[in-house]
Amino acid sequence: MAFLELPGDEELTPDAAAAAKQFLAAHPGPLSNLDRTLLGSATVFDSYLAWFDLREELVPFLGERAVNLFCFAISDGYPAPYPTAFFRRELELSGDEPLDPQVTEAERLLIDWGRALGAGAASIPAGLADRLAQSFQPKLRLLLTAFAGLMVAVCVVTVAGGVPGED
Repeated sequence: MAFLELPGDEELTPDAAAAAKQFLAAHPGPLSNLDRTLLGSATVFDSYLAWFDLREELVPFLGERAVNLFCFAISDGYPAPYPTAFFRRELELSGDEPLDPQVTEAERLLIDWGRALGAGAASIPAGLADRLAQSFQPKLRLLLTAFAGLMVAVCVVTVAGGVPGED
């Protein structure tokens, strides 16, 4: 049994139902188990939607593939089976081999940083932080760090909440 509930449509508060409707207008398709879990509170759901906003800011700088590699590395380093499986599938659908991708130097840096962040932000080696500072401008470092924080938060919810993976 999951620690956090996955409310059905009939169990959503009016605010959560409105948030779900607005989300589905921008992101067509069924709600994921994570979405359903977060909709247990409209405030929680709205807070986690910032992940999408930050992702949209990162893609022009890095590309969708690099962002997905970063997310996969964070969730796999955590480890969080639900988001790891999601990003593994996204990478495989785009033709990548998630566990052994052919990467650029910047993508390798994001993968290394993502795995380290997933394992615990306090243990980031100084050399890695120096390489990040040399490779990415301050604004991009801020966006990446905030995005990574939200990605780790997703990992916490899925693991601690016992959110089941998708079928």
